[in-house]
Amino acid sequence: MLQELRAVPSLFAAVADPKNAEETVKLSVGLDDEAKKLCISAVDVTNASFSGCFDEAELGKIKARDVEWKDFFKEIETAFNTKTVTVVADPAAKGLTVTYTGAGAPVKFPLTRATEGNGSLKMLERLAQFYNLRHEKNAAEKALEELTKKDGELHRKVLTLEQDKVSLKETIAHAEAEERVMMDKYAELQGELAQLMEKHKQACEKTGADPTAEDESAPLDPDFSQCIARIPLGQNLQRDYDPSLLKLIKSKFIPAETEEDATREIDPVKDKHMKVIRPFTTNEFEAQMKLLPESPKYCVMKVMEKIDKWNYDVWTVSDFTNKGALFTTAYAIFMRWDFLRKFGVDEAVVINFLSQVEGGYHPNPYHNSMHGADVLHIVHYILSSGELKERCHLTDEDTFAAIIAGMIHDYDHPGLNNNFHIKVQSYLATLYNDRSILENHHCAEVFELMKNPNFNILAGLTEVQRRDVRETIIDMVLSTDMGLHAKIFGNWKRRIGQDHDLHKRKDDQRLALAMAIKMADISNCGRPENLYLKWGTKLSEEFFLQGANER
Repeated sequence: MLQELRAVPSLFAAVADPKNAEETVKLSVGLDDEAKKLCISAVDVTNASFSGCFDEAELGKIKARDVEWKDFFKEIETAFNTKTVTVVADPAAKGLTVTYTGAGAPVKFPLTRATEGNGSLKMLERLAQFYNLRHEKNAAEKALEELTKKDGELHRKVLTLEQDKVSLKETIAHAEAEERVMMDKYAELQGELAQLMEKHKQACEKTGADPTAEDESAPLDPDFSQCIARIPLGQNLQRDYDPSLLKLIKSKFIPAETEEDATREIDPVKDKHMKVIRPFTTNEFEAQMKLLPESPKYCVMKVMEKIDKWNYDVWTVSDFTNKGALFTTAYAIFMRWDFLRKFGVDEAVVINFLSQVEGGYHPNPYHNSMHGADVLHIVHYILSSGELKERCHLTDEDTFAAIIAGMIHDYDHPGLNNNFHIKVQSYLATLYNDRSILENHHCAEVFELMKNPNFNILAGLTEVQRRDVRETIIDMVLSTDMGLHAKIFGNWKRRIGQDHDLHKRKDDQRLALAMAIKMADISNCGRPENLYLKWGTKLSEEFFLQGANER
């Protein structure tokens, strides 16, 4: 049946209106989008639309005769072409019945009133499309080309969704594993608590004390120095990474000065910056790169050549580092600025910190660790190639703070914006009094994480340096709140309207850094087209997901 149905051409006819013989009803016949049903449409003089789509079973009831499908569809075509088809009003069903006489028996197609308007216009569009296909040169080829293009786009979307599905499954599996670890830890703590309570009870029995009475002489003072933040990777201090890749990255930016430096025994105090990864000398690095085969490692190192350029591609880095774009990019930029040696930072702590920050980003379509890597890179680009560090006379502490701010600016982002939190009065909205909710949360969570010595990359700084870096990070991250955009941008226009000497006051330097991270945060629209389209698609996905939550 389907083979014969798909041979039926588009048909059009104008027949007498059953309510007014002087007017006509326009009719059309065609197939549905899946080419599995025969569809008949009608538009009367009032522009009211009627339609009906009939599958094989329904068409079998309508023809109700021992007629071959080929002959049945030929009857329909003949009835329309010869205008022997008629329309009868069906008041009971508030519809129309299209009928013709075939092989001595009436054939009736019931149509129901359609809710959509502009029936005449839609039928005219179908007629114009049919005419073009019949008469315009190469129209069929163009239509086929367009359909093939759409099919390709849909196929790519399916592949993307399949990849997202795999990613979400991995995320769920990771979360479930983390939950199991936490539940085991909880059970362990419960056991320890039960033992302590039993010991306390036994001690009270010996002294005759009431075990339920509070010990007023021993108040519990909170220890604010202890980290109470969520550890994204659970009991794991760091993510899985390729040490040989980090060695190439490190050697590219801070190679060993001599062969002895690359092989001598590590001094635990002086050599914290290479506690984990020992770099090659420049000659060894160049030799290694020449021998490097085309591989994921090779592709990442090719991208690293663009670390100071506008078209650095975090998507490629993510693809070839098991979704480690933020970890890998941050490590490279830390090496590029030589922060570890400048501030005496333990490399093991840096690797732990970068791992936890990357793990702390949720698998949102847009606000994920790749976005963190992208913003981090653009902040670095503005500082280096954009010459912000030089023009504003920024200190190493300012640069260190700016790089950290770019990396953590959307840490633990839930994929729902500030307005959503305010409207639903979430816990975070209440905690931060509806003021820069997410931005405050990003900062607070990261600084709480740093209370754990395993993740404290500021441990090597003096108290004055630490306070300066912390204040700069907070200023920069809070400036990414789009609710403050008009205020910050207005301050910026007023300030540069006076002069461009932004290096004389700390407030002016921080205002320049705020504008840098704001530009980085929304820089996607100015990136190369291939990157812009990817980010635009992901941003739209996240907005639609929030829209679904709002409903």
